[in-house]
Amino acid sequence: MDRRITIAHLSDLHLAVDDRTPRSEARLFGRLRGMNGHFERLLADPPLRASDLVVVTGDVTDHGDLAEWERFWTLVAAAGLRDRMAVLPGNHDVCCLGSRRHRPRIEDRARARAGLALGGHEWAFPWVRSIGGALTLFAVDAANAGNSTGLDNAVGRIGRRQLAELGRCLLLFQDAPLKLILIHHSPNIPRPATSRRRGERPLAFWERRSLQLDPFDRRCLRLLAAVFRVKAILHGHTHDSLDRTVGGVRIIGAPASTEPDAAGCLRYKLHTLHLDSGRLTSRTERVPAPPGRPARVH
Repeated sequence: MDRRITIAHLSDLHLAVDDRTPRSEARLFGRLRGMNGHFERLLADPPLRASDLVVVTGDVTDHGDLAEWERFWTLVAAAGLRDRMAVLPGNHDVCCLGSRRHRPRIEDRARARAGLALGGHEWAFPWVRSIGGALTLFAVDAANAGNSTGLDNAVGRIGRRQLAELGRCLLLFQDAPLKLILIHHSPNIPRPATSRRRGERPLAFWERRSLQLDPFDRRCLRLLAAVFRVKAILHGHTHDSLDRTVGGVRIIGAPASTEPDAAGCLRYKLHTLHLDSGRLTSRTERVPAPPGRPARVH
């Protein structure tokens, strides 16, 4: 018998107060709406409902408002999935979409913590959680950028204190057979030549600079993952479904799950950990968006 743990991996939900409110994003026309209804549709998908764990790697909300967090937890509770959720914040959850000369204000970070606490969820990072005694999760908060302008709001930083604490946690659980690290920002975005070789869309320099972790932090994170034999790092933020291995560390990104693709489908990753072999398999699940629900507002 093949013992396994299945993980539904969603990211970048950008939930709003209601479905009439368009999602904030850097485009003048075609802004998205209907995120809440799309999330509700995803929660009804049979493979997701049958999974042992549902992970959301950040940008749960669009503006970090408590009303948006309340909407998230209301939909999760209605689907009966609250006890199976593992959630961490993204830059939109610690929201600063305007000009600011310092790090996110205390009240912004407190609001993200309060949003997580609404669901009785862990809010002090890094946190560690054991799933069925076979899988250990390590969650890291990277929504820590300088936020001095709208341009660097998306930059991810972990910080030396949190990296040191993550290393201590990994050491404590070094004998755990299967380990996953959860983070919002990407610890690696391929260079354009690598992306083209893989048949992927290459990202411009400014996209790579703003969408991945600070260079020091991403190297330290990958080194910790390699030393302690972490099975994979799961992330969001890039709105793309990348799966690659860098320096012996597997890195898997989830798409923006409430944003319909060109075929009108919502997407999330479904990971399966095979406990006896230690193998991790991953595929992208596609779910038709709800009919009659406009996805864009012009």
